Amino acid sequence: MLVLAEFKFDAGNAARIIYEALLPELDQDYQRTKTTLERKDGILVLKVEANDLVSMRAALNGWLRLIKITYEMCSMGRILSHRIHKL
Repeated sequence: MLVLAEFKFDAGNAARIIYEALLPELDQDYQRTKTTLERKDGILVLKVEANDLVSMRAALNGWLRLIKITYEMCSMGRILSHRIHKL
């Protein structure tokens, strides 16, 4: 059974940074899943194909966590940068 998932994230200005940070992860070769990540302006599009539900769950857990952490790091970087400029 082929399972498909597609997520769109409105990441705004962070989209390019997140996309470039996660590109190396796309080079990993997985037997039971195929993942693509696209950037259209400020929108990230994550597409995952899996051979079964277990593989899909594992892939989504990993990718959603990576996107969340990268987005949080971008946000933290902007906050720190703003505070440093105020000094």
